[in-house]
Parts: sequence; C-alpha cells; structure tokens
Amino acid sequence: MKRVIISLVAFAVLTLGCSQEQKSENQTAQEEPKEEKVMQASTSEVSSEQLKSILSSYFSVKDALVKTDAAEAKSALAKLLGNIASELEQMKSLTKQMHEKEDVEEIRSDFDDLSQQVYDLVKENSDNKEQTVYKQFCPMAFNNEGAFWLSDKEEIRNPYFGDKMLKCGKVQEEL
Repeated sequence: MKRVIISLVAFAVLTLGCSQEQKSENQTAQEEPKEEKVMQASTSEVSSEQLKSILSSYFSVKDALVKTDAAEAKSALAKLLGNIASELEQMKSLTKQMHEKEDVEEIRSDFDDLSQQVYDLVKENSDNKEQTVYKQFCPMAFNNEGAFWLSDKEEIRNPYFGDKMLKCGKVQEEL
C-alpha cells in the first residue's frame, strides 16, 4: 500500500512540475534556452540532400534518447558523424564527443548544444528543407533551466527525460 501511495505522489509531483510550464505565450516566446556551453555554431549552406541526411540522423539520436538507449544513441551519433560535412567543424566535434560517451545521461547533457547547432543549420538552410521540423521545449530540463530539441513529429516525446516525463514539453516553433 505504501508503494502505491509513494508512486501516486511521485507521479503527481512530476505531472504538476511539467504543467507549471503553462506560461503566457508572450513570456514563453521570450524564453531562451539555458546558457550555451559551446560557442555559437558556425553554420554554412548545405544542399537539400545533406540537410535531409543530417536531420534524419539527428532525429534518430533524439529517438534513442527518448528510449533512454545509450547503445542506440551511440549508433545514431556515428551515423550523424558520417553525414556532417567537414565545414561544420563544431557540429562534427561535438557529435564525436557525444559518441565517445557511454552513459545516456552524459549524452543527454550535450544534446541541447547539438540541438542548437542543428537548429541554426536548419534556419540558415530553410529553403533546402523538405519537411516540417518542430522546435520543442521542456522547461524542466537541466534543473528547470529548460532546453529544446527538434522533432520531425508534432507530438511531444521528451529526449531529456525519456519515459520519466515522456510528454513534458510543447512546440515552440515550426520550421
């Protein structure tokens, strides 16, 4: 009986924490992700095919983090690494660092930086994008500092918490 009560209380705390992100649209629009840990990504123009392959690999990394699967994330990062052009040095370097990590939480800690770099690439190459990309935000990531990610689906699947808070977040922007 105690386990049931403890489980219900834990669920309620997580649910309430996530629902507290329901802020006014004006305030949310002004929110910035947590302070960047790396320099701003130097983006460049890429072909439609290059952008498509980078996005496909990035989405695979995101999906692996949603599943909390480090091995799958590392495999997806290896594929992403192969799809990143040499002129995207910072993205290539960050992806390599992430690939070298073994723990899914360590990979997640750099995923927001990777998301920022891919976001910048998508914005700069919006004419070469063949699909809708959703910028999604979780206010509770990184001890309530918040972080975003990109998705090919509008439905929220949180890569920072996986099944602990799978649906925590909201769409901030459609690209």
